[in-house]
Amino acid sequence: MSIETVDPDLCNGCRLCLDTCPTDCFRLDTLVAERAEQPPCQIACPAGTDMRRYLYLVREGMIDEAVDILKECLPLASITGRVCPHPCETACARNDVDGAVNINSVERYVGDRWIAETPAPARLLYAAKVAVVGSGPAGLACAYFLARNGYPVTVFESMREPGGMLKYGVPDFRLPRNVLTAQIDHLRAMGIQFRLNAPLGKAMSLDDLGREYQALFLAVGASRSRRIEIEGSELDGVLWGLEFLRDVNDDRFDSAAGRKVVVIGGGNVAMDTALTVNRLGARSVSIVCLESAETMPAYPEEKRQALDEGIVIDGCWGPKRIVGRNGKVTGVELVRCTRVTDDQGRFAPSFDEDQTMLVEADMVILSIGQQADLSFLPDDIHTTGNGTIRTDPLTLQTSRAGVFAGGDVVSGSATVVEAIGAGKRAAVSIDRHLRFTDIRADRDVRAKRVMSTPKHGVTRIARQDPPWLSAAGRSRTFAEVKCGFSDDAARLEAQRCMTCGSRAIIAYPDDCQMCMFCERDCPTKAIYVSPDRTVLPMMAWR
Repeated sequence: MSIETVDPDLCNGCRLCLDTCPTDCFRLDTLVAERAEQPPCQIACPAGTDMRRYLYLVREGMIDEAVDILKECLPLASITGRVCPHPCETACARNDVDGAVNINSVERYVGDRWIAETPAPARLLYAAKVAVVGSGPAGLACAYFLARNGYPVTVFESMREPGGMLKYGVPDFRLPRNVLTAQIDHLRAMGIQFRLNAPLGKAMSLDDLGREYQALFLAVGASRSRRIEIEGSELDGVLWGLEFLRDVNDDRFDSAAGRKVVVIGGGNVAMDTALTVNRLGARSVSIVCLESAETMPAYPEEKRQALDEGIVIDGCWGPKRIVGRNGKVTGVELVRCTRVTDDQGRFAPSFDEDQTMLVEADMVILSIGQQADLSFLPDDIHTTGNGTIRTDPLTLQTSRAGVFAGGDVVSGSATVVEAIGAGKRAAVSIDRHLRFTDIRADRDVRAKRVMSTPKHGVTRIARQDPPWLSAAGRSRTFAEVKCGFSDDAARLEAQRCMTCGSRAIIAYPDDCQMCMFCERDCPTKAIYVSPDRTVLPMMAWR
């Protein structure tokens, strides 16, 4: 006699049978390929990361196997584990129990184990060569998946070091240089070539690349600050956000000691700019934005960090003019913003000209958006009215066959994980293009979402959050602000994952002792023990 069946249509993968079976008869199938459905976290991830599988493997202590899962779906895990806004956690079904799983911190833990490995070369299978223009997250992701598929890939970067905005736009206290370097070293070890100080333009055109490479991926990002016409912008002491961050990250900006700084903007670049100038010794730093402090688009985590470090956020104000004396900034005149968007939700700020305010400052940094430099594009590659490259939304192919584009240069300002997702999709298109197969086939099919997620009978476990450096200890240093998980914390947090959509399977039926705990306790009544079962005396001590 033994346990007879687990009904896969009723089982929701809650793991209760695994946790309570005294003879360890059950295992969990976290792939369930025949069901073709994904958990809410994976649906929400722009890169399609398989959290369900790697979190289960971390729970079981199988870290190397968890790394292998990330290698299949998320090539920059040590980076996204630090800078991703983790939409997966917003979608996490555990929110209905006791709070989302800290997926982001476990991802960083596994990603750091990955970059600690000895890099290995990828197997070269094809002769067709691919050029990737830009080494930001979209370009690196596309290069990774193509190299993994066996293509020779060369990445062209205009700057003297690879990484794009990861290198020149993200401060060290969010993404340490050694982490980015280790990640890129792994890509180099795969066989990906990097050509640095190689901007597209007069010396090397897109047509030149097209003669040498059989496919191109344009991932040049949106690396320039969006400019506005404002009185006083030419004064000494007026800077632009992205260029300021680039100079700091390139060790070309030393100090802001004693300066009174006003940062204009409400996005993540503005936050990074304010936090960075604070670390460079500024006497005071304030952020001015059109939105209220509650509705500004910057990530909540960054807003909280800024407030903790003494940065003032003045919401519902916009810059009217920058004032100065003897060619140098002395302040900025602000006007009250009464509305940011119109009735259709389009950006159309309204102001009350009767409410103004003059703020003293000897440095003003404008961080009001990003734009791409498309001056290198030939006329036959079409662009949009927003200054981005026009592509097929499904395949990311441009108006020129064999040339694809993705990331910020197509979508406008986006998250790192969104750029990675674009690079991943482009790699699929390029692979099909080079193999002369249909680049559109079966790609508009949306994955089914797991509908029956565990709720009842799930043991409550407190969410693990990694420690942060104290506000006093971090505001004058570029040391990483958020620390990583220990081995124990990572495994404990992974235990909170409910592996939504997984199915229990009977791995060792001969070990069943007919205690019937599994059938009795299954919250969905998915388990059925043999009809020959009997109530054994051992049940008396329950």
